[in-house]
Amino acid sequence: MAVKINAKNAIIVLLAVIAAGIFIASLTLNAMREYDAVRPVEFCIVPICLAIAALRLKETKADGALLCGALAFTIAADYFMVLLESYYELSLAFFSAAQLFYWARILLLRRSKKYAIISACVRAAVCIILCSVGAVLMRGAWLLGALAAFYFANLAINAVEAFMLCRKDKSFLTFAAGLLLFIGCDICVGFNAAYMAGIHITSKGYYALSLLIWIFYMPSQVLLSLSAKKKTT
Repeated sequence: MAVKINAKNAIIVLLAVIAAGIFIASLTLNAMREYDAVRPVEFCIVPICLAIAALRLKETKADGALLCGALAFTIAADYFMVLLESYYELSLAFFSAAQLFYWARILLLRRSKKYAIISACVRAAVCIILCSVGAVLMRGAWLLGALAAFYFANLAINAVEAFMLCRKDKSFLTFAAGLLLFIGCDICVGFNAAYMAGIHITSKGYYALSLLIWIFYMPSQVLLSLSAKKKTT
């Protein structure tokens, strides 16, 4: 029996294969310590993920639109952090915006005003505490510390709430797993920048972190790009 191949799905598969190639190339160049050469390669991953999410917009509707918004802000953040390697405060602001879009996805999927109020209160309390701690720990760059804390707090809470969604529907596991890998990436990024807080790591440690960052980051973005739920009604 002949198998009819949907053109859109074929393009998504092709993009996924390209993403896998970028993943292998990035790890190889990082392993070779070709850090300048690898930056443009690494930057390509999220635009590909955005293209995958955009191709599914017709079937994912509002959830897919919010996902595309989150990925667009992630691209903007990566432009400053990965390509320019500067304006880190602006990069963290874009990363934070992406997490707020992911939160909006969770609220859309929950469709509960009571849940939204509780979630907002918890986030506000956690962010106030962690932003204060981040600003104090990085007194020489207090804004960077506060933004990093705000971003990571929202990412962590999003991951927890995404896993809570899995109790309602196992199909949300892709979303939850993507956010969990994102956390793994950002923990490595935090250790990589630990010198700013007076913590020093060996050269072998930095080398391992440079690999782990992308081992976590690239799969996380691919999973997130595929996580929008199809609208069935």
